[in-house]
Amino acid sequence: MIDLSGRTAVVTGGASNIGRGITLRLAQQGAHVVILDRDIEQAEKTAAYADGQVTAVRADLLDVDSLRAATDGLAADILVNNAGWVNTVGFLDKDPAEIELEVRLNLLGPLRLTQLLLPGMVARGWGRVVSVASEAGRAGQRGQVAYGAAKGGILGMTRSLSHELGRYGVTVNAVSPAMTVPESGDDVGAGSMQRVRDRPPEVMAKILKFYPVGRVGHPPDIAAAVAFLCSDEAGFITGQTLPVNGGFVTT
Repeated sequence: MIDLSGRTAVVTGGASNIGRGITLRLAQQGAHVVILDRDIEQAEKTAAYADGQVTAVRADLLDVDSLRAATDGLAADILVNNAGWVNTVGFLDKDPAEIELEVRLNLLGPLRLTQLLLPGMVARGWGRVVSVASEAGRAGQRGQVAYGAAKGGILGMTRSLSHELGRYGVTVNAVSPAMTVPESGDDVGAGSMQRVRDRPPEVMAKILKFYPVGRVGHPPDIAAAVAFLCSDEAGFITGQTLPVNGGFVTT
């Protein structure tokens, strides 16, 4: 069993959806988890599920001063770059301000936060950086050009950082989900679940043809992979992107 006892993990966007699943899984494995999220109310609700293993801190990935304040004095062993956002719109119709927002939130924010937390990991000789990428960054996705470009940048960050940090005992990896929605009955992230339920059955049937396992992903699927990459057992894995996508194919 994976044991993260004594480790401190930072999870961005850990209040809901995939981030919530990761937060609760890491706490279950023994880590103390610090959620960095703009939605502090929801972050505190998630923290309440974990019997004192989780702390909620308000932070904004778009504001480097906010990140500095949130991480000041924080000795993080694990960083999970999870927070992200996309508005699926054709590139020719995309508002330039929205393009900039998606790149700043999905790429620049993680870069800045990673740079802030790495010195402590290097000094202690142990660390894990795991970023939640996307199949939009690996394989491409219609309507997600800026988002895909940013997530592709995360993959580049992962590979390049692994070369710089391996000698210090710090591994850098990513997971790449496809469609992921909260499990039925989970009221946190219910909006995402409702959007899936609102799709006509014939549309969902077409979507599921791309998934050999016959279903879309759920947060615990992603969380299990992240927990492994954060563990000592994964110490010989770095610079890699693990697709956690139910066998999703695009051809």
